[in-house]
Amino acid sequence: MTVRIPIRRVLSLRGQASDQTLLDYLQLVIMAPDAGLIRTSELRLRWRCSQSQVSRRMAAVAAAGLADITTGQCGYQVHQVHRLEVVA
Repeated sequence: MTVRIPIRRVLSLRGQASDQTLLDYLQLVIMAPDAGLIRTSELRLRWRCSQSQVSRRMAAVAAAGLADITTGQCGYQVHQVHRLEVVA
């Protein structure tokens, strides 16, 4: 699967979201190209952090409007990861 991400558009969001949030978003684009569950344990391993840090990071991605995410039993239900369109 090839993912095309307009890097200039991602960089244009640096004033609205932290670099960490933008990197987490980019990983979610790859991990959840379609709706589905991402297990907390998978995120902990990938991000090398605690469950509470995973929670804060996922909340930051959602708060930035980059994805629709709800907390589930064993992970996070990613309803949609918003694709960034090129802005002229």
